[in-house]
Order: sequence, then C-alpha cells, then structure tokens
Amino acid sequence: MIIEKARVISNSEIKLGYYFLRLFSPKMAEVAEPGQFAMLRCSYNNTSDPLLRRPLSFHDASWKKGEISFLYQVKGKGTKELSRLVANGSADVMGPLGTGFRLPKVSPGKRQPIAIIGCGVGVAPLVFLASTAHNRGYEVRTFIGARSESSLLVDPILVAKSSVLSTATEDGSAGYHGNIVSLLRNKESLVAECGPAYVCGPEAAMAAVVSLCTELGIPCQVSLESIMACGVGACLGCTCNTTRSPNYTRVCTEGPVFDGEEVVFCD
Repeated sequence: MIIEKARVISNSEIKLGYYFLRLFSPKMAEVAEPGQFAMLRCSYNNTSDPLLRRPLSFHDASWKKGEISFLYQVKGKGTKELSRLVANGSADVMGPLGTGFRLPKVSPGKRQPIAIIGCGVGVAPLVFLASTAHNRGYEVRTFIGARSESSLLVDPILVAKSSVLSTATEDGSAGYHGNIVSLLRNKESLVAECGPAYVCGPEAAMAAVVSLCTELGIPCQVSLESIMACGVGACLGCTCNTTRSPNYTRVCTEGPVFDGEEVVFCD
C-alpha cells in the first residue's frame, strides 16, 4: 500500500456533475490492478474537513505515463471538495486497495469474448478492465446503460478497446430505449457467448444483471460500492451480505469485486 501526495495533472468536468481526475503517481500506476480502488482525502486546502477519505475505483492506470485516473460523480461534500482540486496541486492518495477483477486464462489462438456491463458512473472501474483485457488478448463486448443521455458515460478507451459497444437509456434519449437488462436481452446472442461478465452500477441493476447471467449460464463478477471509513478492513463499516462465512463480508478487503452469485442483494 502506498500513501502519497500525488500531483494533479487535471481535474475536469466531462458532463454536468461528473469529473475526471488524473494524477501523476508512478509507483501506484505500476502496481494497481483493474477493480482495485484508492482512498482520497477530499480537502483541497489541507484541512481536516471532511475528515474521512473517499473510496474511488481506478478508472485507468498507465505505468508508462506514471498516471492514475478516477471518474467520479459529485454527490456530497466530500466529492464537491474533490472537484475543486486543480492542475499542479496535490491529492493525498492511499492505495491500491481491495481485491480486483479476475480474468480467465486465454485459450491459445482464440480471442475469448468477455462482457463489460456498466450503469451510470458504474462504468468507472470497467474502463481499466476493458483496456487490460484487450491488451491481454480478449475480445471485449461492452454494454452501457443510464437513465438518460446526460448520465451516459461512454469513455473513449471503451470505444477503442471494444469490438461491440451498445448503449441504452431509460428515457430513450440515446442508444436503445430501455434499461440495461432490456439492452442485454436485445443483444442476448452476443452476451450468451461471453464468459465471464463484469458488472458495476446501482445495486438493483446489478442484481437484475446477475440474475440474467445466471439464466444464461454465464459466470459474472460484480464490483460493489460502499461507504468506507478506513479502507483497510479495520472499522467494519463497509460490510455486505454474502453467502460466505461469516455472511457479512468487508467490501474493502474481501472485495470490492465478488462473484455475482455470492452477493445477497437487497430486495
């Protein structure tokens, strides 16, 4: 684990309320894995308010450039303060933390298709995965859902690395008119060939996608979000309900990535 003050390269609003933060952190960029996260101190002026760090999944990490990046939505005081970081300033970062995504072995001479499924800002941890998987010889098929065009986050890396990229919005303002499960049903032949699927988004959406994957016989992994105080498993503030023993499992250390079938989603 690395704790450092990383130089801010840029911190730009890419859509209303959504920000893309790039940091120069060669050591962290070299060891970060898709699905892992970092804890960022949100005060841009070195005060202790807000006190707790915020967990953000790595959006990407480039050891060649020495850069790590995060995609986040401004939701409260912490992320509002984070959005005030400016280029050439510094960000207090702790990471990489958690357990990331697992890719199966690639069969020789075959580009195995995998499904990347994200809803809203849940796209954030999946971009790093898509890039890594493509570079390791997988065929990436991406399916993205959102409520409307204003919250549809189609990253250029996903466009470049995906052989299939389909989008849907619930209000029909962009892409297929429907939710993420409707989109997957519409593209079922493309989805059914994949294995595994990698999912992130609101809990209800993930639960529905996991159910569909089970129906299609596709293994899936989900990336969970949780409020965290420490990020290292000490405070037990981020437990989730799973089929593991004990049933309540720490998102920060045992996760944030879990097999979809072991997560007990709320009704």
